[in-house]
Amino acid sequence: MLSAGAWRSAAATDLDPGLERFLSGPAVAGEISVAGNHATDDLVVAWAEAFRRYQPDVRVTIRKETRLTTDAFDLALADGKIDLVPSARELVPSETERLTRKLGSPPLVVPVATGSYATKSGTHAIAYYVNAANPLTKISLQQIREIYAPGGSITRWGQLGLKGEWADQPIRVYTVPISDPNGNPLGIINYLTVRVLGGKPGGWRRSIYQVDSNGPAIQQHMLNRIVRQVAEERYAIGFSGFGFPAKGAKTLAISETDDSPAYAGTHDEVARRVYPLSRTIYLVANAAVNGTGGQDLPAAQREFLRFIVSREGQRVLTLGAEKYLPLTAALAAEARAKLG
Repeated sequence: MLSAGAWRSAAATDLDPGLERFLSGPAVAGEISVAGNHATDDLVVAWAEAFRRYQPDVRVTIRKETRLTTDAFDLALADGKIDLVPSARELVPSETERLTRKLGSPPLVVPVATGSYATKSGTHAIAYYVNAANPLTKISLQQIREIYAPGGSITRWGQLGLKGEWADQPIRVYTVPISDPNGNPLGIINYLTVRVLGGKPGGWRRSIYQVDSNGPAIQQHMLNRIVRQVAEERYAIGFSGFGFPAKGAKTLAISETDDSPAYAGTHDEVARRVYPLSRTIYLVANAAVNGTGGQDLPAAQREFLRFIVSREGQRVLTLGAEKYLPLTAALAAEARAKLG
């Protein structure tokens, strides 16, 4: 029997009033096997318990062999009995390629929650930090691309409009490691490669400083170390999360383009997804859909996913302390469209 346990989510976040209510279809039965993932297990349990009110003959089980997203995809590729794979990040290219080969068509990837605001290790929104002495207050994704991409046109602070002593100073650029030991991009790198750098392979400037974790403590986490490095270096920039502030460093407001509104990255802006670097949590179907979306899924799986992206399913994310945030009505509508 699944138990909701201590599911932590976003009590302070109101549901988007445009979220559609769940209209349960005909009674279905069966078992749905979900790959284990430490980042989402409690949430899947809570969704399963809420779903039983509508479809009591559907049993959702979590396979305990895996705890990381990467391992969950490996299990799904090896074991046809895995139905859904939770992913607390976007799929890396090798995962999409391997699943496509196995299934015969691209996998069905359904957004099921907005990432967290500032929960450490919680697929949080991404913030860009500069030294507190830096007069810059905002930056666009276009400008970030020109700083981080190979051949980018922005290398000095004066190119961002700074005057005086700042104008000719080179920008010292920090990032987490670009890839893991297997050559795959880290989750945050994969996201920024697509969202900011245009998704091009090798899309990162070589002359940047890669900061890794140097121990298990939170103070040793790579994202924590980047912010502290920026706090120490007057002309530095680096990305992290809002949960890793440091004296001597500050975050920049971010805009989509040079001419669009900039958002500071408040909790509300992240929840409404107007902040450009808000994140997403997904469930990936381990079944061939042949371009028809969720209509080809077994009835119990499709019904469960339809519930999750409904108003009732998203309400589960408002029970308890904060972790992930509910979908907006617009993103939930995109998810429903995928399910047919």
